[in-house]
Amino acid sequence: MRLQKAIFRLKIREFTVYRSNVLMNFCFGCVPLFVYILLWKAVYANDFNKIGGYSYTQIITYYVLVFLCSKILNMRENTIEIADMIQDGSIHNFMLKPIDFMYFNFRMLIGEKVIYLLNICIPFLLFITVIHKFIYWKSHNIVYFLVSLCLAFLLKYIIGCILGFLATWIEEISGMLDLWGNIENFLSGGLIPLSLFPKGIDQVISYMPFKYTLFVPVDIYMGNLERHEIFLAIGIQLIWCISLSIVLIVTRVKAYRMYSGYGS
Repeated sequence: MRLQKAIFRLKIREFTVYRSNVLMNFCFGCVPLFVYILLWKAVYANDFNKIGGYSYTQIITYYVLVFLCSKILNMRENTIEIADMIQDGSIHNFMLKPIDFMYFNFRMLIGEKVIYLLNICIPFLLFITVIHKFIYWKSHNIVYFLVSLCLAFLLKYIIGCILGFLATWIEEISGMLDLWGNIENFLSGGLIPLSLFPKGIDQVISYMPFKYTLFVPVDIYMGNLERHEIFLAIGIQLIWCISLSIVLIVTRVKAYRMYSGYGS
């Protein structure tokens, strides 16, 4: 508990210093949402029938949720931090201290995301107020949505850690992260809903973890899944979390065996 309080105090100080940067990034990030509103209004024109199972208000709500969830689930900075710690040798501090690195790193990340949400809650509510007539309100699946979002967060964290530990073998991982991010954004439904993909491609994507890092939580909120489909999707998320946790443990052990740190 003391560790968690210390982490929160550290993150509060950090975000207090950089709060203007956080708010500016968020506000400028809202600009593409207005573009999506205008773009899809032109696509639907005056015919507001559903496209790919989405009405006009649903498709706008989809992109609002994708925007918010992507901010919460973004693990790039954490992955780069792990890679930098491996390359500059600072990770060996955790090897010498009675603090598990993965436990400490996850707690730091939780604190960072909580403070981030507190920072953006007011501008986000103002943004929702401005576009409220385009929002599709669906509350009966909110609990399942939050559970699925938490599992997506855990899944993204595990994948990010695996990529970070690859810095043991790869000198520069930024290019790999850019490639991975573009592939993940496309296959997770960050660009367009996966339901708009041809059926065969959608089935192939269902066997990959990308769908369960973003599209599934949003789709649950939108009410496009029946109760048994929700349980199945959450179950698959759990399976991916467990499977990739094993991959992370193996990768971490091999990375520590190859790692050599010098100095303080």
